[in-house]
Amino acid sequence: MERHPYRPGLSGIIATETEISQVQDGLTYRGYPIEELAKEASFIEVTYLLLQGELPSHEQLADFQTLLIETGNLPKPVIAAIQAIPPHIEMMEVIRTGISLLSHFDPQMEYGVFMSEVANAQYLLAMLPQLISYRYHQVHNLNPVEPNFHHSYAGSFWYMLKGEEPSQLEEEAFNAALITYADYGLAPSTFAARVVASTGSPLYSAVCSAIGSINGLLHCSSGAGVLDALQESIFSGNPEEWVCQEIAKGKRVLGFQASHHKPRDPRSAVLKEYCWQLADALGQKEMESAADTIEEIMLKVQKVHPRIEWHASRLLHYLGFEPELFMPIFTVSRLAGWVAHIIEQSENNHLFQPLSRYVGMDQRKYKPLPLRS
Repeated sequence: MERHPYRPGLSGIIATETEISQVQDGLTYRGYPIEELAKEASFIEVTYLLLQGELPSHEQLADFQTLLIETGNLPKPVIAAIQAIPPHIEMMEVIRTGISLLSHFDPQMEYGVFMSEVANAQYLLAMLPQLISYRYHQVHNLNPVEPNFHHSYAGSFWYMLKGEEPSQLEEEAFNAALITYADYGLAPSTFAARVVASTGSPLYSAVCSAIGSINGLLHCSSGAGVLDALQESIFSGNPEEWVCQEIAKGKRVLGFQASHHKPRDPRSAVLKEYCWQLADALGQKEMESAADTIEEIMLKVQKVHPRIEWHASRLLHYLGFEPELFMPIFTVSRLAGWVAHIIEQSENNHLFQPLSRYVGMDQRKYKPLPLRS
């Protein structure tokens, strides 16, 4: 038997142990099923759970919310830097730069050393929605929206993006989306964060590495392509025929898993329910019917389930968000999971140092160049 088996991409290798979330038998956060949390809890409760290990009491929740309110506005140097970034630069690139800048203004930094990773997380949770809101309004020549954390976190984030209050259904659906996105085991971005954290690097460096990973094309779709494909199927007049033709042509239908070996994403049912509620309220049932038809055929013919963005892209579309905001919204949500994993890694650290297999040239003898005459 080979002493060091090679698994491309570390597929199937258990790289660490975690108490944060598991995805083998339905997604749970610290033991709580995602279905219950998405329908019953607030995003801040779930964030507290991920960071601290237990759900908060009324007093702990109030304290957490107060810290967000009292954190203040974006530092002026950060605003100036955002303004200087050319408008064509993608939002995720701006977010990566913005988080690096915010690390220099975190009030928890004392004598050049960060004192508390949970406090760092609270600072970023307060600042990141403001950063996204400011940049979005800047590039669209809109007046900036003053930050407001006096509602739920989902409602406050909504207000900063739109400058208006959400309806009860909109806030519930947005809150559910943030919760379902908060963590998903050892996803590539989470692994990247843990690898950097394992070196003893500060939290902000680990978060930036996670953002760099999540912005990769193979990590997850932004959702824009999923919406385009779905709208194309509707425009064709026959979504069933459209998807059958895509399959016959050997094309990949965006928003679906690449392998039939993967089980159904446990988050799908939660978001799908809200998609139908929002579609019904907006009179956009045609899109949901087309999505259901395509999903059924993909399962029957290809034996594959939809990825999370198949539902999340429609949900955010019904909520009135532009596709350019899909990944930034995801980033705010996943920040809670990243920091939870960074803390866990730091508390029981082991430096990630896998082996590599050399497949280059055999050993060769060096021959000096002849002396020039």
